[in-house]
Amino acid sequence: MKQFKIEDQKKDFKDWVLPGNSLTQDEFMDGILKAENGSFCTVQESMENFELWLKSREKK
Repeated sequence: MKQFKIEDQKKDFKDWVLPGNSLTQDEFMDGILKAENGSFCTVQESMENFELWLKSREKK
């Protein structure tokens, strides 16, 4: 299972998602296609990740 940290996700973040910035249809479609190619977890993997997250929260 591949895990991503918030820092990894912020590297690709663009300001085009913020209100007030114009966005062409091509930029919008490129963003959707990029998101669709992202990593997806099975239900079981999601549950395991959630349990790991809960355990890490309990340690704090």
